[in-house]
Amino acid sequence: MKDDKLKIYVGWDSREDIAYTACNQSIIDTASVDVDIIPLKQKTLRNDELYWREKDKLASTEFTFTRFLVPELQEFKGWALFIDCDFIALEDVKKLFDQKDDKYAVMCAQHDYTPKEGTKMDGKEQHQYPRKNWSSMMLINCGHPSNKKLTKELVNNEDVTGAYLHRFSWLDDKEIGELSHEWNWLVGWYKEPEDGKPKFLHYTEGGPWFPEYYDCEYASEYYKNERKSLLNKTKHISNKYSAEKRSPNLISNLTLPESLRESIEALTYATIDPTGTYYGHTEENAMTIIQNKFQQGKTAKVAAIFNDDLDYKNKSYVYDEYLEAFSLGANGKLSTWDQEKDTKCPLVIRGVGKSSREAVMHCWETGRDFYAIDTGYFGNSKSKSKGWHRVTKNNLQDYGPIIERPTDRLLGWKYKKFKRGKKILICPPSDKVMKFFDQPDPQEWTNQVVQELRKYTDRPVEVRLKPNRTHRITGNSIEDALSRDVHCLITYNSIAALEALNFGKPAIALGPNCASMVCNTSLEEIENLHKPDKDEMTALMSHLSYCQFSRGELMSGFAWDIINATSAPQVLSK
Repeated sequence: MKDDKLKIYVGWDSREDIAYTACNQSIIDTASVDVDIIPLKQKTLRNDELYWREKDKLASTEFTFTRFLVPELQEFKGWALFIDCDFIALEDVKKLFDQKDDKYAVMCAQHDYTPKEGTKMDGKEQHQYPRKNWSSMMLINCGHPSNKKLTKELVNNEDVTGAYLHRFSWLDDKEIGELSHEWNWLVGWYKEPEDGKPKFLHYTEGGPWFPEYYDCEYASEYYKNERKSLLNKTKHISNKYSAEKRSPNLISNLTLPESLRESIEALTYATIDPTGTYYGHTEENAMTIIQNKFQQGKTAKVAAIFNDDLDYKNKSYVYDEYLEAFSLGANGKLSTWDQEKDTKCPLVIRGVGKSSREAVMHCWETGRDFYAIDTGYFGNSKSKSKGWHRVTKNNLQDYGPIIERPTDRLLGWKYKKFKRGKKILICPPSDKVMKFFDQPDPQEWTNQVVQELRKYTDRPVEVRLKPNRTHRITGNSIEDALSRDVHCLITYNSIAALEALNFGKPAIALGPNCASMVCNTSLEEIENLHKPDKDEMTALMSHLSYCQFSRGELMSGFAWDIINATSAPQVLSK
């Protein structure tokens, strides 16, 4: 599946979100082709285990170093543009990409720029160094051999300085191509008409979003894009509320289990009809219903374990939203592993962080029931919000046997015939998952797999490390990888095995995996692979469709009822 969108990475800083928004708007408005604009958010990159450097006191922005991860994010393929967030596009970005030349590793505007001593932006110290501002806009040939040095390990190496990276010290000078400074017009430094005419404005010393620069040169170009982006947001919010007004959320339609809806309904109607004349709930009756509900809460059916993987301080919720939703639907409670260690209440976990890992190990050792929530088996490939989540009783995935289910939850799934290919695609899971299953780290596991494969085949091997979620949905997808002449996908417990089968490619699952019900499980079978037919795949996908749920289904109790009514017994072990 080819993605023809131009890849544009924009440095994102929490102090300049409005600048990023205006930059984004300007690129979209001037582009003549589809663009894929990706904000380089440091916290997201840290969560995805792509960035782990300690904070550098000399770094003037949150993307001082993360910009050099672009080749890694692109899997060292194709061309991509990086720009700081304080840019405004006046010209079609396609014209910039049209200048790419494969003999260069990086192309940029090669300024002879020496700023005044002092501060810039919001009081940040202004540093002077050779090739100043060259790296603020880079057209990067991610597949160039020299850029393969820019691994996440190098970018995160504390011994590799900002000077080394910003001066392109990993490249020979002949590998740095020159672009016109008009594509990186330093506001306040270049002047019209003697220096030409700007194509991309760069408010390098500070833009109009900072009070002290509100009337700087070219401020009107920024304000125009800022207003349009804010107007679009306002329209979106207005449309949302208009839709809600046309279809009000009545209490009876709330996505909650019946017992909770009854309590809310009693309280609401008793407030406006205290004698129960119209709705039948008196104040006394409402209090009785609510007190009974709290009494039931003391005997919760499940206890959710706090997900210590998430950074709650920077989210709009204080507890994992999916654990919370499932607990509502299951008449459960929110708790922590420390509080539940010595109880017998069934547990609910999400992710494989420290607390979840300890809880699962305990349950496997003692036979205590638990419910594991994670990303759904299918249906999320084009969704940023992960609309579907799997729920598994006493294991991390459903390993079978396949239960006959209706086909009404297949979400448009269609069987694909299996296609031949030449190379082997190895997809190791994350380091966190491998530690959970007492496996070697992804690199060592991959080396062992390749060594074992050589006993049975001489086919070429390609390794695909798990990308962060942004790039799984905007590009570099598993479908892209599978479309490139693949004979078979090999993984451990990753649902990439299921994705391969759905793409018409055989798979070998070497660990506990939902796809193991229909795929190979031994490297010895690499030249004798099973290709499940349409009936087998339909049965598997129908079965798994009743093992994954929307957030609303978690909250309503539907997931709880289905899992406990139809789950096949799961083996309580790894």
